[in-house]
Amino acid sequence: MNSIVELRPLGTFTTGIFDEGAAEIPAFDPISDRLFVVNGDSDAIDVLDLSNPSNPTFLFAIALDNLGIDGFVSGAPNSVAVANGIVAVAVAADTVTDLGQVAFFDADGTLLNAVQVGALPDAVSFSPDGNFLVVANEGEPDDGIDPDGSVAIIDLTNGVTNATVAIADFAAFNGRENELRGNGVRIAPGLSAAQDFEPELPAISPDGTTAFVTLQETMPWQS
Repeated sequence: MNSIVELRPLGTFTTGIFDEGAAEIPAFDPISDRLFVVNGDSDAIDVLDLSNPSNPTFLFAIALDNLGIDGFVSGAPNSVAVANGIVAVAVAADTVTDLGQVAFFDADGTLLNAVQVGALPDAVSFSPDGNFLVVANEGEPDDGIDPDGSVAIIDLTNGVTNATVAIADFAAFNGRENELRGNGVRIAPGLSAAQDFEPELPAISPDGTTAFVTLQETMPWQS
């Protein structure tokens, strides 16, 4: 049986800022009826009230400086996700080839914890139960430095304040570059597989046991 889904605009919020990435990645929290939006212009998270979806209302912005790890200078936020009332934000270092952070907030914008992950955390995704967060660390090159890409798995089963981080890297593929190229994987000359694998977007299986991550520049995906 064929069915037609018709989508109609219900409400719009306008930042008033054009061509600066001021409304990029959204994440909705059904507990608070709030929408959390990456603002790449102000390097903050804008929080909107969606209790009346036809009239989204700006509430406040979450600043991303002073996240709590000594010596870390924050750069741009790249992604946001929400689960169980916890807001997770991927924050690149100001020097994008340095290790980034994931910061955790409650729905009122209070910082709960921040943990170190890989270089240039680009996207975050919660497991269906909210107990784990998968982070794609793109490791994009800049100024002649090309850090390894990686995937961080943050364990939240003991609470956000007791979060632990495990890093899955691609070092096992180093030395196999010619083999991988022969199988259609794009790896630039002079780079290791771990350098050229730049994870972009993670997704987690419904049972929460497997994470899938796209490697956009090199064409494959990894699980």
